[in-house]
Amino acid sequence: MRQQWQIQLDRAIALLEAGDIEGGLTELADIRDSHTDDPILGLQLVNIYHELGHHDVALEILEGMEVRRLEWDDEVQREMSVYRASLYIDLDRLQEAMDALLPIKEAGTDDYRVYALLGELFLIDGLTEVAVRYFERAVELEPDNEEIQYLLGKLYAEQGENERAIEKWQLLEGFEDESQILHERARLAARQGEFEEALALYEKLDKDGSDAEALYGAGMTAYQIGDWQRAVRYLARLIEADADYMVAYPLLAEALWKLGMREQAVAIYRQALSLRIEEERLLPGYLRFVIELRKWDEAAEALARLRELDEEDPVYWYWQGRVAEAKGKVEDALAFYEQALNGEETVADAQERYQNLLRH
Repeated sequence: MRQQWQIQLDRAIALLEAGDIEGGLTELADIRDSHTDDPILGLQLVNIYHELGHHDVALEILEGMEVRRLEWDDEVQREMSVYRASLYIDLDRLQEAMDALLPIKEAGTDDYRVYALLGELFLIDGLTEVAVRYFERAVELEPDNEEIQYLLGKLYAEQGENERAIEKWQLLEGFEDESQILHERARLAARQGEFEEALALYEKLDKDGSDAEALYGAGMTAYQIGDWQRAVRYLARLIEADADYMVAYPLLAEALWKLGMREQAVAIYRQALSLRIEEERLLPGYLRFVIELRKWDEAAEALARLRELDEEDPVYWYWQGRVAEAKGKVEDALAFYEQALNGEETVADAQERYQNLLRH
């Protein structure tokens, strides 16, 4: 016969799954008040509150269970420690999480969660190679855990072990159509310079035009293989869907320029600059175009904006030099390039342009 608390717990879960969060939480609170002595119930409540993001409540339940910890068997005690460690990680209490997990690991365990949580801790600490070893052990113990398989593949890819990454992802059910995996495969192909494959994967992801990363990836890889028209198509759709996707504007402008659509390329830069976002990154590309088209009024406006952003920036003086050089004002250009070269950072080809002007 089912215990009363199990009936109430099923009712609370049903309410939560139906979207009645308040009703579900009320039911859970009633269970907590009425049934306090059953460790199985306690652990289930900890798990539910943890999944709901109520970490403090979950930890409070565990703290209440600690009073009777020694009355319960080793399995319940180990479960309490694993849950506690997982909560500590989410609460950024990392050393306490490590302290909870290491005794279990050192005593010897076949619980894959212990190794997965240790892997997560070492990954947070930036010790990727150590983390990978723990995740590999977790997968040995629980080979059907797709979440860890996916993460391992991602870590292999980040370490440049591309074949191992693909091997891991091929084990996953959604290798051919799961968007998260397709994204990883596309990024990996692009990093390897396999732009045709990456483009095909990004296009597979672009089902309804709502995936901004897929649109940008498709535009970027199309640009890399010289398919300017396809690059324009994807990047224009991206900007239409998300006007604040700033990295798309320069690439779209470059693709339009390659197609000989120079006024349209300049117009794209103007559209981006009108948003007043990341101007310091956009203005150099815009200046390059307006100088080429000898649009001196637009160049002057862009220089004025660079000056407003940072008059001491060598980039500002470099572009002053570029404009003066394009106008044939050699002495002015030399002076501006000297200003650019006085900074600590090397600005584009300022040194080369300066030397060329001196020789001529």
